[in-house]
Amino acid sequence: MPEQLRLPALLAALLAVGGGCSLSYEEARVAEDIAAEIPDTVMTRFTHTVVADGRVWVKLSAERAEGYDKAKRIVLTGVRFEEYDSQGRLATEARADRAVYHTDSENAEVEGNILIRVPQEKASLAAASLSWVKEGRRLSGGAGQSVRIARENGSFVEGRGFRADFRRRRLEFAEGAGGSYVEDESAAR
Repeated sequence: MPEQLRLPALLAALLAVGGGCSLSYEEARVAEDIAAEIPDTVMTRFTHTVVADGRVWVKLSAERAEGYDKAKRIVLTGVRFEEYDSQGRLATEARADRAVYHTDSENAEVEGNILIRVPQEKASLAAASLSWVKEGRRLSGGAGQSVRIARENGSFVEGRGFRADFRRRRLEFAEGAGGSYVEDESAAR
């Protein structure tokens, strides 16, 4: 009989001690949230080159690239981008301070000293922030941010509420658009 009394007494003691403890799901959630903000991959002086048919088509480089697998995003700082046409000529070049690329949608947000240049068009676009949506091939300026499109001959247009639809080859500004047009002397001949 004394052993039978010891077992319930031991269980009661364990319950009393265990009753004062609880599993902290909040701590586990916080740890998971922190882990989502720690990159799975970090690369410095990163370069990604796309080669097809023995030709370079795209070159993307960044001072730093951080991959967040769970969040499905890549954060790039000190970004440079070059795209080449089928003859190997530079078609587009761009730079920005920072870009966030979403690997699931292929959308991106870009910010800081953005300059996109199209040498064959002798034109460039400058902005503080832009968003790219792959579906529909749309580019838009940050809320209230000014975007400037300029040609090498001095023509330019600048405004806020910038949107570009590359499928329809359409550019628009929602507000405050203005600029200057310089007639190209060679076109007048």
